[in-house]
Amino acid sequence: GSIVAVTLAFMGVIYHALPRIGFRKPSGAMARFQPSIYAAGQMMHVIGLAWSGGYGVQRKTAGAAQGLESIEKIVSMGMMGLGGLIAIIGGTLFLIVVFKAMWPEKRL
Repeated sequence: GSIVAVTLAFMGVIYHALPRIGFRKPSGAMARFQPSIYAAGQMMHVIGLAWSGGYGVQRKTAGAAQGLESIEKIVSMGMMGLGGLIAIIGGTLFLIVVFKAMWPEKRL
C-alpha cells in the first residue's frame, strides 16, 4: 500500500517536472487516466492478497502447494492477478506518456 502511494507520487512529480526540464507537458486522455488505472490495479492486487491471506492461501508458493481448493481462494487469487495485470498496464501507460512527452517534435 505505501509503496503504491510513493510510486504514484513520483509519477506525479515526473509529470510536473517534465516541462520544467525542457520537455513537453504530458497531455491527453492517456496521461489523465493513467494514474487512476495504475492505482485501481494496485488496489485490486492488495485487496486480493489480503482476501486470500484471510483464507490461508500461501503467497510465496506456486501451483498445487497454494491450496486453492475453494471458490473463495480461487476468486481472491484471481482478483490479485487481475489487479496486478491492470497495474502493469497502468505502469506501461506511464512509460508511454513520458516517452511521448520526451520524444523530439517533428519540425516542418
